[in-house]
Amino acid sequence: MTMLARLERPAALEDAAGIIFDRKPGMAGRAPSEARPRLELSVGELAFRMVAAFRAHPHINNVLTHISRANWPGIEQSLRRILDPATTRESLSPLEQNVLELMCASRGVTGRILRPYFHALLYRNLDRDQADAIIGQARRLYGEAACGD
Repeated sequence: MTMLARLERPAALEDAAGIIFDRKPGMAGRAPSEARPRLELSVGELAFRMVAAFRAHPHINNVLTHISRANWPGIEQSLRRILDPATTRESLSPLEQNVLELMCASRGVTGRILRPYFHALLYRNLDRDQADAIIGQARRLYGEAACGD
């Protein structure tokens, strides 16, 4: 016996780049901001979402697992500190410095992958002003104008 389920609203899938693929014809590719309202996220919630997104990306997952010695709670804590406006450049741990460099510099394969992925992740989860402020925070911590584009 086959049972069919009917959804109240059409299901939508979102890829890693933030493009929404809606099941309704003609709706594919609409901007994420048109798809749903932005929520206010705490630093902890944003760090959690970033860890989930980084773990979902095969290359970023491998690199962060390697540099953290498989300490994903440490990666999440590092992201919390990087996102915290009270954090100073001098107080960053070596792991936090490595994560920040990957997020800000476009050096190597991982930097060229993670930097735009980080920006897209922020713009997908926050409004433009909040995302720009966090990119500015990362740029300030990194000490170069390399994080903003």
